[in-house]
Amino acid sequence: MTDYLNFNQDRWNRVAKDRKNAYTIPLSHEQLMAAKDKPLEVFLTVGKPVPTDWFDKLVGKKILGLASGGGQQGPLFALKGYDVTIMDYSAEQLASDHMVAEREGLTIKTIQGDMTQPFPFADESFDLVFCPVSNVYIEDLTNMWQESYRVLKKGGLLMVGYMNPWVYLYDGDQVWEQPDSDLFLTYPLPFNARELEKAGKLAISPDYGYEFSHTWEEQIGGQLRAGFAMIDFYESKDNRHRLSTYASDYLANLSIKL
Repeated sequence: MTDYLNFNQDRWNRVAKDRKNAYTIPLSHEQLMAAKDKPLEVFLTVGKPVPTDWFDKLVGKKILGLASGGGQQGPLFALKGYDVTIMDYSAEQLASDHMVAEREGLTIKTIQGDMTQPFPFADESFDLVFCPVSNVYIEDLTNMWQESYRVLKKGGLLMVGYMNPWVYLYDGDQVWEQPDSDLFLTYPLPFNARELEKAGKLAISPDYGYEFSHTWEEQIGGQLRAGFAMIDFYESKDNRHRLSTYASDYLANLSIKL
């Protein structure tokens, strides 16, 4: 398999259509109403919401949700009065945003797009790029960082969540499906499902698709090389699996276009 992007796109379309993943379940009317009069609570990672003071640093209301379809963050931003555009590679994920927007009388613009390609937006179009954990599904982050920088206005913010790469040292099936088994170091970093499959060391499940860990040089250094300055950072844990007993498995940062 070489066309990993289309494989992953098909995977997200399937799980989104069947609601088989926590990130594919759109917010209900009741959930939105419960959030209406509370401070904005959105997530870049599992286990911890984005600090509310990050949004105090915003100088405008135009938000690009990058690879964040599914009817979750987009409706919450729109409910709070933001001008929301969601770009996602999965048509089914975008359909959930449409469904919630129509049901609730909200305005959410959607674009089906690939974040490994030039973004279909003019320079300096947005005040915020909001990207929950999703760059794990692309092999090269360079375009994502450069295009995020390009479409942000001066003083615009990038909020991004990503996996702590150390979790990819272990076999995911053992971590999740065999909680009583002994864990052994299995894969070298950076984890690259496409290369491991090519070498015959990994079989790609259509339920999960191709994933890629990234070095700190790619994640943090990539943002800095694109022109961003990082101004805040946090870690979080997914307590549903045993690895979180030992260290944080998610990271998130706030960067600014100076």
